[in-house]
Amino acid sequence: MCFFALECMNCLESYSLHRMFEGCPNCKTEEFTANLVVKYDFEQIKRMVNRKTLKDRCKVGLSKYVELLPVRNVSSLATLGEGNTPLIRCTKLGQELGIENLYIKDESRNPTGSFKDRLACVGTTVALQFGSKSIVAGGGNMASAASAYGAKYGLDVISFETLTESRIAILQTMLYGGYVVVLEKYDQRYTLMKICVEKHGSHPVSSYTPSPSGDPYSQEGSKTIAYEICEDLGWRSPDRVIVPTGQGFCLHGIWNGFKDFYGIGLIDSLPSMIASESSSGGSFTKTKDVQHIRTVEPKMGIARHAVAPKGSYKGYKAIVDSNGSSVMVTDEEVLEAVYALARSEGVFASTTSATAVAALKQYVKEAKIDKDETVVCVITAGGFKDTDVLGTTTLQIPNAIGADWKTLVSFLKQKYNFTF
Repeated sequence: MCFFALECMNCLESYSLHRMFEGCPNCKTEEFTANLVVKYDFEQIKRMVNRKTLKDRCKVGLSKYVELLPVRNVSSLATLGEGNTPLIRCTKLGQELGIENLYIKDESRNPTGSFKDRLACVGTTVALQFGSKSIVAGGGNMASAASAYGAKYGLDVISFETLTESRIAILQTMLYGGYVVVLEKYDQRYTLMKICVEKHGSHPVSSYTPSPSGDPYSQEGSKTIAYEICEDLGWRSPDRVIVPTGQGFCLHGIWNGFKDFYGIGLIDSLPSMIASESSSGGSFTKTKDVQHIRTVEPKMGIARHAVAPKGSYKGYKAIVDSNGSSVMVTDEEVLEAVYALARSEGVFASTTSATAVAALKQYVKEAKIDKDETVVCVITAGGFKDTDVLGTTTLQIPNAIGADWKTLVSFLKQKYNFTF
């Protein structure tokens, strides 16, 4: 076991490894919350982990990286085979954009269809370590992932949703046996989740505070995205990593993963992190000072997870510390990116995920990225999660025709401008 404490990212106060889900109490104010992170003994890890040991490991799920996760041992890790998702080189899209080394990390290949399975794996493991009997989640992909792992490992899962959430994700949660609770407003979850955690010992895998804090343990799961990217690039870091961003936990987790590998000598450089946000919100893009993260009033948009009322301290720190940036993209740009990725690379991305490609297009247009840079766009979830919103766009299933060749030829010409 190579982890030994929790530490505040701001004031560096150290805490023992126990249930702390509301950030650092030492430097917290009415308007500011600093996140806690798990601390590891990297000297010990260096003696246990190197390129060869990782290359030779054939382990299930995230167990390959057990020394870099807050779990006691490999056998205790709750897994459904998450991770090991493909890093796909986007040849056609790269040529179109003028980026020679463009990749996507396709997290839709995880068991429930999103990167949240990595968090659910670690969160479920830690919940069992703390003796929790239930998990609480703030809806969406996190709830569906938690419900799947809860079903496998005997934990009840309570999901607080709103009807703006993906209907497919809600259905998944119910199918896995999660207890779906629909609330009228997003922020109504705060009080209810807090009671579940404090009075009934539930383990939270989503933040339940207005300044996002959440479970520092489960958030470690997203680090493994960075580990896999480095290995697939031949033990190299990309130059830029673009991450769809709401509260910013995934953004920070991936950045933290690159720092881990750099710190133990597995890579020799670090990337710049780019947060892609929906123009329906833009907490990070509108923030100018890490001590004063902007609170916004999100509007309805199709990229529903690339927006949050307020970004996290750790998310903005990832941007600052990596010499990165943040950008907002419109619904129109998101839809265009969904189609472009599907039709050029055969990858059906969620609308939230497509913000990464939309952001890249914006950066290319503004000449902010050189053509020889290695760029990775993280596809955080599959497009099937968003069929409810995509079905209301210009994509409509055509009417049926008869089995007549001339009718077929005419239909293909009129509908798609296609001829044999």
